[in-house]
Order: sequence, then C-alpha cells, then structure tokens
Amino acid sequence: MFKFEDVKLVQLPEPVLREKSKDIPWPLTNEDDLLIQKMIYHVDDSQEKHTKFRPAVGVAAVQYGILKNVFYIMIKDERDNFIFKDALINPVMIGHSDHLIAISEGEGCLSVNENDPNQEGYIYRYSRVIMKAYSYYEKREKVYDVSGYPAIVMQHEYDHLQGKLFIDHINQKNPWETKKNSSTI
Repeated sequence: MFKFEDVKLVQLPEPVLREKSKDIPWPLTNEDDLLIQKMIYHVDDSQEKHTKFRPAVGVAAVQYGILKNVFYIMIKDERDNFIFKDALINPVMIGHSDHLIAISEGEGCLSVNENDPNQEGYIYRYSRVIMKAYSYYEKREKVYDVSGYPAIVMQHEYDHLQGKLFIDHINQKNPWETKKNSSTI
C-alpha cells in the first residue's frame, strides 16, 4: 500500500517541529486513518533487515509536518515479541513517577540529523508514565501504564506533540551529569 517514497520526514530547523499539535476527531476520518497506517508502515518497516529507513521505534505525525495529536510506537524484545505496539490518538499524560531514568548512550530522533552537534548526553525522563489516549488497535479510549524503555519512548513521542525535541532536555554545560533520584538503562 505504501512505499518508501511516501514517507517524507521533516528535520530541524523546520519550524513545524516546534509547534503544538492539535487533537483529531474520533472516530477517525479516512485521512487520519491513512496517516496512522503510514506511521505503522514506516516504523514497522524500519525495524526489518533490508529497510531503507533509519531504524525507529516510534514516530509522531508532526515529524511528517502534520500537526495532529497522534504517535505510533512499536517495541519488540530480543525474541521479536511485542513489548508495545499501538498508535495513541489525542494522548494526555495523567500521571508519572518521581524516579527518573535515561538511556545510557542518550537518545536519537528521526527529525534531528545524526551529524548535528549538541545531541549527546542524558535525557532524563520519568521511569513510569500513565497516559490516557484513544487506541488505534482497540478502537476505544484506554489508559496506558508503562515503565522503563517504553516509558522513555512514549515521553519522547509525546514531547513531539508539544513541540519539543529530545535535545531540549540535554544539559549543554554538563551533558552526562547524573541527577539525584535517577538511574540509567
């Protein structure tokens, strides 16, 4: 249905990446359903052996230049079992832990060129988040309660909907500084 050419990502310094996304109607319009299907194709294919895409575990609509409140995440374990797979429509964070975690090697993003400076360092995020959103697969509103790596990815994608990027969280003076009440994974 989709091809590599159908997926056109925007990268910094595109100003749309700094804008706040807007809620989309439920039930989905055909246009919004196709957008989510493209997001699923893109992320799922990016994890295949012979993909042409840069590897990804998630993508937000704004990364295609579309200011809609939706992101898709697909995370598998080392045996290819799904840890998380869904598109969250109109997500709202309703709770989080006090404890923070960061990925030991830092984060990356499809909308930030890998060669851009100042993107190395810890990005501290809540180790557990609770979000309410419409589930694309379950076709209903639900509450997502995730911890660890899925929580990091969910916050990364949620930030996109707020016009924020992972680089905004890096302490530029001391990028590898350890915070109190935190750990790395």
